[in-house]
Amino acid sequence: MAFAVLGAICVMIPGCGRDDGESGVDVPEGAIVRVDHVVFSESQLECLLPEGEQLPFTAGEKKRFIQRWVDTEALYQIALRRGIQNDPRIRARLRSLEQGFLADHLVFLELRERTEVTDDEIESHFNAHRREYLYEYRVSHILVNTLEEAEKLKKLLGTKSFAWVANRHSIDPVARRGGDLGYLTKGNMIPEFENVIFTMKAGEVSDIVKSGFGYHFIKLVGTRESGVKVRLDDVREHIMNLLMIEKREKAYQELIESIRGDANIEYFDSTYAPGPANDELPEEHDGDGEYGETD
Repeated sequence: MAFAVLGAICVMIPGCGRDDGESGVDVPEGAIVRVDHVVFSESQLECLLPEGEQLPFTAGEKKRFIQRWVDTEALYQIALRRGIQNDPRIRARLRSLEQGFLADHLVFLELRERTEVTDDEIESHFNAHRREYLYEYRVSHILVNTLEEAEKLKKLLGTKSFAWVANRHSIDPVARRGGDLGYLTKGNMIPEFENVIFTMKAGEVSDIVKSGFGYHFIKLVGTRESGVKVRLDDVREHIMNLLMIEKREKAYQELIESIRGDANIEYFDSTYAPGPANDELPEEHDGDGEYGETD
């Protein structure tokens, strides 16, 4: 809902859409409400939505959002009068939020310009992987939250069956049946699974596989011919998304390397400088005999 999107933005950036005119001046065109000397208008409401996401409001959503803005602006003005913005911790946090937002938006703009998937590329990918669409793949997996846990289970899989480890240690609800995901097809698996499964033989177990869900071990239980013939149009969107992800990852790495090459960067403590010697720093210890989770 548009209200939910704008509500989150309003909390994060309470000063967005401010018109700091003096009280008593003419009300600008499209003005909705004034809090002390700050006016909020229709045009400023639109600027809060990300580009391409100007969703229509219902009357109730718009009214609730405006009231949320009024409350937030009133609190913001009190905070300014109290000088809270001068607290070094607050300044550092605001700088961090601005830094992250502007950097993320720059990446968005750059990748939008650098990445495009053509129809020829989609068709070429489909033809190159046509055989993978002819089969269904019986897959089981084990999922844990951290690399530390995965390393421990890797040793355990050397002495216990896959189903035994899945039943006792996987955080996925399907662990109750040995991690069995049933038969999957190309196009309805996450890319990290596809990258591994199509290189495996029946009965094989993968090494540790990282995804947005955590850390996996994947077992290809078996394959069978698919009962449904897959056409290019059936998987066009999936292939487009897959190729777009690949292109964006490559373009992002190229962008970062270019920026690092052009920027004047000096590390005063070489421990934090990028390089093979620093790529495998130990995870932070939580003080209770186990390593804490990392982001």
